[in-house]
Amino acid sequence: MKPDRSPARLLPVASALIAGMAGAPAMAGTVAAVPGKVDAYLGEWNYDQPDRESMRNIAEIGCLDTQPGCESPIPGAPAGTPMRIPQIGRIVFTKEAGGKVVGRTDRGCTWRFTAQRDYLQLDPPSQRCVNRVINSSYTITRWSVTVSGRHERETIDGISHHPNGDYRFLLQHGARTKVRTEPWIKAARRFTGRWEYVPADPSRLINIVVHRTGRQSGRSEQRGVVDMVVQPDRTIAARTSDGCRWTLAARGNTAELDPPGQVCRRPGETVTLDFWQVASDGEHQASIMNGTVRRDGVTSAFLLNVGALSRR
Repeated sequence: MKPDRSPARLLPVASALIAGMAGAPAMAGTVAAVPGKVDAYLGEWNYDQPDRESMRNIAEIGCLDTQPGCESPIPGAPAGTPMRIPQIGRIVFTKEAGGKVVGRTDRGCTWRFTAQRDYLQLDPPSQRCVNRVINSSYTITRWSVTVSGRHERETIDGISHHPNGDYRFLLQHGARTKVRTEPWIKAARRFTGRWEYVPADPSRLINIVVHRTGRQSGRSEQRGVVDMVVQPDRTIAARTSDGCRWTLAARGNTAELDPPGQVCRRPGETVTLDFWQVASDGEHQASIMNGTVRRDGVTSAFLLNVGALSRR
């Protein structure tokens, strides 16, 4: 569907990057590491399937305490209305010299933590990064993580920086699972099939695509189906309603465009997909994608930040 060319903004949401443990104490300044406590955190972790009812892996972006009744980050929504964004994606924790734990996300950010007796704590606080997928910056003020076996719990408190001001970012019920190689049949059950975009909901930004050409922005609804087949090597062959074919790689419950920068040429236009990530539980998918469309010599960028699909 072509953009409506009405004024809009790219949504500067810090999606799928951030979390911390509920109830962990917030401590200012640098703290001493606890030797031997970091190994349980090391490795690759995916966010579990987001769930709006329980608020699992649903971040809320709203007014700062100092600015109640601020302009909503949702275009056209009443003042003070928060925006709720599903969190998907991965983080890889590694150990560095001095006992620090480094977390690297699939959004291009690097964060540093110190291990306490029972949790990881962002150290130092107020670390800042630019999310390369949505081209938005944010500052994390508190991020704590606990682990039990292959399951991790997180909370995050931070600030999302928007063109029209700052907003509080809060994820109270973050949950991840450690990634391990799954049998092909399990990956096939998660992803193989025909998936349909649920009806768009502008009030919650579900399946709303933001387009930008130069300084002009517009929005359109994401519609159609995606057919997916999982190969024995866990590569996913995906075909979208526009006839384009793409490949993704599945790791646990999350699949990501692989390689990035795939191109589909259609009559009159060329579509380049730079990023596409999907989290699936076998019945529902949450996704995010960005890329460009070149038509009549003009290139437009697009972002789908809150994609939602159901199995048909």
